[in-house]
Amino acid sequence: MTASNRSAAWLVLCAAAALAGCSSAPTPVAVVSLETAPPAQKPSRPTAREAASEWFQRGKALALAGETECARQEFHGAIDSFLAASLPDDQEDAEFAGQLWQSIVFYEALADPQSAERPPVEDTRDTLLAAENAPSPTAEQLEKAKREVTSARVRASFDIPVVVNDPVLRAVAYYQFRTPQAFAGALKRSGRYLPLMRGILREEGLPEDLVYMAMIESAFKANAHSRARAHGFWQFIDGTAKRYGLRWNRYYDERSDPEKSTRAAARYLKDLYEMFGDWYLAMAAYSAGEGKVLKGLQRLGAKDYWQLSSGTFLRRETREYVPFVLAAALVSKDPASYGFDVVPDPPLRFDVVRVPRPVDLARVAEAVSAPVFELQLLNSELKTRITPQGVPDYPVRLPEGSAARFVSRIASLPLAPEVRERRLTAKKGDTVAKVAARAGVTVEELCNFNDLPRNARLRKGQVLVVPAGPVPKRTSKPAVLTASADARPRGEIRSLPTPSAAVTSTDEVPPFTAAVGPAVSPPLPARVEIPASGFEAVPASRPDPEAAAIRYTVRSGDTLYRIATRFSITVEELARLNRIRISATLRAGQSLFVPRGIRE
Repeated sequence: MTASNRSAAWLVLCAAAALAGCSSAPTPVAVVSLETAPPAQKPSRPTAREAASEWFQRGKALALAGETECARQEFHGAIDSFLAASLPDDQEDAEFAGQLWQSIVFYEALADPQSAERPPVEDTRDTLLAAENAPSPTAEQLEKAKREVTSARVRASFDIPVVVNDPVLRAVAYYQFRTPQAFAGALKRSGRYLPLMRGILREEGLPEDLVYMAMIESAFKANAHSRARAHGFWQFIDGTAKRYGLRWNRYYDERSDPEKSTRAAARYLKDLYEMFGDWYLAMAAYSAGEGKVLKGLQRLGAKDYWQLSSGTFLRRETREYVPFVLAAALVSKDPASYGFDVVPDPPLRFDVVRVPRPVDLARVAEAVSAPVFELQLLNSELKTRITPQGVPDYPVRLPEGSAARFVSRIASLPLAPEVRERRLTAKKGDTVAKVAARAGVTVEELCNFNDLPRNARLRKGQVLVVPAGPVPKRTSKPAVLTASADARPRGEIRSLPTPSAAVTSTDEVPPFTAAVGPAVSPPLPARVEIPASGFEAVPASRPDPEAAAIRYTVRSGDTLYRIATRFSITVEELARLNRIRISATLRAGQSLFVPRGIRE
């Protein structure tokens, strides 16, 4: 912990103590006077931490018992007693101060009246949980699932408790007979992320099979979204994401990063298990919120998850949450036994280069001779194709083995233009698709910019931000990145240890033989010849379109914004070049002028 971090942790505790204002709080532990006490009785540094720990443990017990006000008093006593007997320049005390404060925040959250279950995801394609009105499997299907579970379970091993009962069998049958395509898609995508996520859970000292929570939360889709604004692989809502250090803005969302989101989920699950001492209750609390589960246990007198989920206190999604996690684990460990013939995608393997200025992933893809899709897959936290503005040394992930090649060529890449924004106000009857068409962007681009699910319902007067095309900038020739030791952190080549390399056959992941990306990879983006001056290759105006441009045939799904971005010009310039409106809707086969000298 740095000196600034130690000071920050100390200030947080001091501020908390000043705001406590609890007149009925217990008197803090008395501090023995150093002048009068014999040397053998002088308090030592650990005594301050031990005293604070005793106060905290009493507060924790009260919080778990539902005595929230008394729990707060104990927590404030822990802060007061610790501040009275410790010094801010002691590193161990400062680290303890940070841990104490984080723990208090976690348990005080139980008293939050807003603590409630997360609503289900907005788009059912983004989850493997049963749809609200999904028909139940038939008796014949349940019997078939039971036979296959009995047979396959002998060949599988798990590091979480796996109970096979009627709810679990219904979940297995649901995957087999109600949503086999959705489960097969998630199983295919799982190959990319299972080794990475398993490795992180193992490093954090957690059962690796908790990874199947991410599978049912998001179907391993980076941009899965719910109407409660839960987002990403592990479906973090805003408050919990912030509590565990995940950040997001107009440029990126760390909830969509498999590594960062999994580490945050691991810390959260550690806290939940420490609270409940049971993995099923911890999973339920992850879905419903720890306050909801705790209140249910207290109100119903339930002893375990199965008793808690037997009534209607929990939402249906939470009642089915644990069974679906167990079903996902059962089927994923031996998919062939359940009728799934799927070859998982190969695991993500990548190098990392820290880039000191914004770059366009399309240009990076050209530099390393890789499809743009692969770069976007590796850098899934990015909301646009351009790395964040104003972020020094942004770590860009590259296909494994391509870092040196990228470093040798980055000097010739143009500085990525800043993406301009404009704001549109939704009208009565507007949908995401209508607004996207009016703005000349895709639904995906509009949703990413506004953190919305694909089928979000818009209200009249709602203000949406849309990208208005890149702004060309003239800049001096960029500095050359190097791979020398003196270049750290700029230009550093860091070949990350591939988590999958450390995963043994006990991970029970099927062999990976499929190619990265879809069956047909998208074409490489346009190539731009960069002049020696380092200026953008495309001029701001083109007085003679016929002489300065070539024809481009519009493809299915193209928009003005997508084409403009591909050719490194603005939407306004592309529209002016073709004498059409910015909001024009394109049709497949239509011809447009694009700058000459740029080819696909």
